[in-house]
Amino acid sequence: MTKTRSLLILIAVGLAAFTGGQWSRSGGHVKADSGESPQVDVRQISGGTSLVVYYPNLKKLFVYQNPFVGLPTWGCSYSVQLSTPGGTINRQPCPAASQSF
Repeated sequence: MTKTRSLLILIAVGLAAFTGGQWSRSGGHVKADSGESPQVDVRQISGGTSLVVYYPNLKKLFVYQNPFVGLPTWGCSYSVQLSTPGGTINRQPCPAASQSF
């Protein structure tokens, strides 16, 4: 009897948490950042640490692979031009010296 009661309590708490989460976000809208300043992030890409820089006004993402190894001049590894959601993603090599961070 106590196992059944515990299970029902857990289900009720789970449903209450789900309903509360849905209710709390129902009025908000998510908007993309339209600022001109670049957004910088460090992430793990292909097993190594990469520096990712996004320029909202260009709608372009630049990836610097393993920027924390070696000399302090980091060359861009590749870039991605963003277009419409769900569109094709084309990875482009960066020019040799023009996109160093």
